Amino acid sequence: MSAYFWDDPLAILYIIIAFLVLENLWGVYLMLRDIHVAYKTQQVPNVISPYLPQELYDKMRVYKIHKGWFTIVHNLFTAVILGVMELYFGFYAWLYGVAGKCALSKWMEHEACVSVIFVLLLSVYFWLKSVPAMIYESCCIKSLQPRPKPPWCSRICHFVVDLVVGAMVTTLVVVALVFMFIGLGPYAPLALYLQMVILTIIILLLIPFLIHPFVGQSVPLENSNLRTQLEYLTRQVGFPMSQVRIIRVHDPNTGSNAFFYGCCCLKRIVIFDTLLLNRGKSDLSQLTAEELGRGLADPQVVAVVAHELGHWRNGHFYKAIIAFQVHLILTILLFALMFSHGPIYQAVGFAPGLQPTVIGCLIIFGFVLIPYMTLSNFSMLSMTRCFEYQADEFAYRLGYGGELRQALLKLYADNLAFPVSDPCYSSWNHTHPTMLDRLSRLEELRR
Repeated sequence: MSAYFWDDPLAILYIIIAFLVLENLWGVYLMLRDIHVAYKTQQVPNVISPYLPQELYDKMRVYKIHKGWFTIVHNLFTAVILGVMELYFGFYAWLYGVAGKCALSKWMEHEACVSVIFVLLLSVYFWLKSVPAMIYESCCIKSLQPRPKPPWCSRICHFVVDLVVGAMVTTLVVVALVFMFIGLGPYAPLALYLQMVILTIIILLLIPFLIHPFVGQSVPLENSNLRTQLEYLTRQVGFPMSQVRIIRVHDPNTGSNAFFYGCCCLKRIVIFDTLLLNRGKSDLSQLTAEELGRGLADPQVVAVVAHELGHWRNGHFYKAIIAFQVHLILTILLFALMFSHGPIYQAVGFAPGLQPTVIGCLIIFGFVLIPYMTLSNFSMLSMTRCFEYQADEFAYRLGYGGELRQALLKLYADNLAFPVSDPCYSSWNHTHPTMLDRLSRLEELRR
């Protein structure tokens, strides 16, 4: 029986459709639970009421409910209804055929050229499919933080640049992928894994030099009192103060944040200036009305840095890298097991013997591996949530429990993050525990 369904394209098609429908229905169920919590919790939780006015909480609640219903309708229509129709009626095979007909000369009939045309056409289709949702979201869901819109000419230029750069990168990636699978044959998945490892290492090495300039500019810490407290903290745990960086973010609407990353001499604790009270500026005339009063007092900033030092001391960066590598190895092994299996391609409408590389990657990674990807994502989220609890406990053991509690309350209010969430929804969707969960855990440590 198992051999029959594995070799039957129709059975494989129904299984893929079932995976797609079940995953999205599970997501809808979780979203409904979260919306129900928002409907039920009409008053600001007492613990955060000194920091979050009831009027603002009501706006956040309405926004969360509206956004939740929009997400449900959008996912049911685009992912379930259209997704099932695309698979059942062989849309991807049809579009690949259209891409083949776009070949205007003999050299363009090569699989690499046809694959590039297919991916570009598919990108246009996905964009068109998302346009109604983008229009509704921008016009009908009122943002909690309205931002000034740049001039139309600037927006058009930005769109064109993104389009050209995206097309160039897509072309390079697809061509490299096709030639790699053609040249290496059965060893291509191994090469794909090695490429991902090399790319991960390059990204980790280049983060300080490429990411930081896009986020903001590294600036010295003006507050001498805060610097003294941070120097004491870092000296206490053995972390070099020179690796604590303040970033003056380009976008003042960027959320208040601090994070740790890296290893050895490349380790960093990055503090956005939006985390500091009044962005760390002594001249308040430079601030807008929205920026006044935002950010944390010095002891609270130190507590947040103590939390980040907890990530460093507990080796969370290394553990996350190892977990990601295990996930990557399992993903590539499953992909290698299925990539050459012809009935998978026939299930989505291809003739026997026609197995384009780009289609194999799209169908296997995008649909066949849905159960594994869903469970793997849940495991990774559970791990990161556990890391947050451990980092909070580290800060508490250093004596910053009270300041960290105040920092959490102020940050949630400043960042307009809705403080209440369904536990089941949060465990499947959030990298961090909810603020109320973290406060409860800190309270337990006091007992």
